[in-house]
Amino acid sequence: MPVKWRGPFPWLAAAFAVDVVVTIAAASGLSQGGGVREELTALVMVSLAGAAIMFAVSWKTIDFLVMRSIRRMASEVRAIAYGTGGRDGVDPERYFVVSPLPEAVNEVCVRMVKARLELAEGLSAATRKSEENSSRLAAILNDLHEGVVVCNQRHQLVLYNQVAFDILRETAELGLGRSLFETMARGPVIHMFDVLGNRPDMGGRGVPFLVGSVDDRALLQARMTLIRNEIGAVTGYVVTLVDAGPQLAALVSREALLREVAEEVEAPLKRILMAADDAAVVRRESATIGKAIKQVTEGYQKMLSGWWPMADINSTEFLSFIVTRLGEDLKGTVTGLPVWLHGDSHSLVLALESLIRRAADRVGATEVDLSAGSGDGDGGGAWVEFSWAGDTVERALLDRWLAQPLVALGGMTVRDVLQHHGGVEIIRERREGGGALRLPMRKGVEQHGHDRQVLPGRPEFYDLTLLEQARDTGAMGSQPLRSLTFVVFDTETTGLHPSQGDQVVSIAGVRIVNGRILSGESFNRIVNPGRPIPAESIRFHGITDDMVKDKPPLDVVLPQFRTYLADSVLVAHNAAFDLKFLRMRERQMGIRFDTPVLDTMIFSNFLDGAEAGHSLDEICDRYGIVVTERHTALGDSMVTAAVLLRQIEALEARGILTLDDAVKTLDIAMILHERQRVL
Repeated sequence: MPVKWRGPFPWLAAAFAVDVVVTIAAASGLSQGGGVREELTALVMVSLAGAAIMFAVSWKTIDFLVMRSIRRMASEVRAIAYGTGGRDGVDPERYFVVSPLPEAVNEVCVRMVKARLELAEGLSAATRKSEENSSRLAAILNDLHEGVVVCNQRHQLVLYNQVAFDILRETAELGLGRSLFETMARGPVIHMFDVLGNRPDMGGRGVPFLVGSVDDRALLQARMTLIRNEIGAVTGYVVTLVDAGPQLAALVSREALLREVAEEVEAPLKRILMAADDAAVVRRESATIGKAIKQVTEGYQKMLSGWWPMADINSTEFLSFIVTRLGEDLKGTVTGLPVWLHGDSHSLVLALESLIRRAADRVGATEVDLSAGSGDGDGGGAWVEFSWAGDTVERALLDRWLAQPLVALGGMTVRDVLQHHGGVEIIRERREGGGALRLPMRKGVEQHGHDRQVLPGRPEFYDLTLLEQARDTGAMGSQPLRSLTFVVFDTETTGLHPSQGDQVVSIAGVRIVNGRILSGESFNRIVNPGRPIPAESIRFHGITDDMVKDKPPLDVVLPQFRTYLADSVLVAHNAAFDLKFLRMRERQMGIRFDTPVLDTMIFSNFLDGAEAGHSLDEICDRYGIVVTERHTALGDSMVTAAVLLRQIEALEARGILTLDDAVKTLDIAMILHERQRVL
């Protein structure tokens, strides 16, 4: 072990050196005085030996009295630091040699022991408080009639109550840290988690759904609520559970009984009607009985629907989820404008998927179109439709499909699911070259976007040179309008002045192919504008600085949109405004928006006259188009796409059939409209 040059060692070394110097000096003096050489040598040797002995004795003395004391004191201090014996210092008398070091050590030890006691008391108090809260929470959860499970983002259990344990114990033992999917079916939970994650407005109040156990022994009525941290990020979710099996079995049995009674009564009534002598009386009584049966049936169905766990569903999101489940062997395309439906999305997905697959297998279809719509008026219902190329489906075969049980729903049939969501009066239609099935649905009951003010439309923006740059129609010019592929787009911005620094905060587009709005293949991006968003702009589109801070800039998004556009005809309402934001960045990004451009606002002026209103809201009101998501880039793109399809019909009625015809008409209409504005 090397010697460390600290403590008493340097002083001893210095004393040894002084002794050597003195001895050498004495020897030198003696030699000059004429001493004998041997005597001098002996003197030097004796002096050096004496110095060495003095050094060794001194070092051992210091090591015994000082260093060992310090080492013993260090051991005691460690014992005080890590032990639990209650000692708070060392004995100063025992270490008097190194005083005042023991006194200083004792001061440190006293403060350390005091801090340890305070920390222990604080931890004990916090533990007691935590245990009290845990006990109180456990008591509250165990007093609930519903099962409660709390999971993190990895779907691992972090909390559950006794009711949940009792409900799921027949499937598997619950345990903290274990996966929820050891007991509950993965599909409904993942589906609802994704739905709530994509729609923050729904995640705070919880959404009901049906879910089965992994072994299909139990069917549960559940409600999921997302858990978010202080910055709004999702950290987990809470699911409340009720065993729906007994209730559902009773409801299904009563429904079957009611259906059986209705069928048994209706047949005799028909026979009476055909055989009775007094046809008028029999007809009147039969109608009365039939009306009573219908009232009982409708009332019963309404009662059942009130129990069913339902929420509002965006049709495009709902149908797109079905498309993902169909996989690659059966290609699904979502078309049409989105509408709000009301129901249990999971059970509806299973029922519709079953019908779609059976219909496709029957007719040999490899592609299906899915769409949704709503009836006229507030009292009208909604519908979901899927169509295909090929033969239609026979009614008897459809009835057999409706009677098929859905294993994931505890044996409930497709008919049972549809009955609770609008009825089973399925409309079979024959289309040109194919068939379709239209299923009745319930309309959304919430006022989506009701808290958003009715806002004025964007002011008309004219820069004719922007549209003139896109008049080279090429080979597309001679093609019929209905056969073209359009991309209808819209932007939301920080303001109305692109030349003064305003930037895009959102851009969206939807494709139209062969007269169909492909709402399931839309383009929708939020963009970081690189500058604060003014409050007056947030009032229109609802996009805040927090929403864009982690989003990509336009330099990233715009090339993606150009790829999405490809060789399609570009369409917008008040197109020059949106096109200005795109064209200003073309050279910087090395891209060009040089495809033909059409403007639905100019077409509206041409078709309906200058006196009619030409804002998007006014045109939709005139054409009877239902607006679902106004003042969002994607919502306005969808609505503008629907307007374009109506306008194409009107243009065709006036003999404007091709893209070249439409472009020439647009040029003339722009010139006339500009003159009217000036005058």
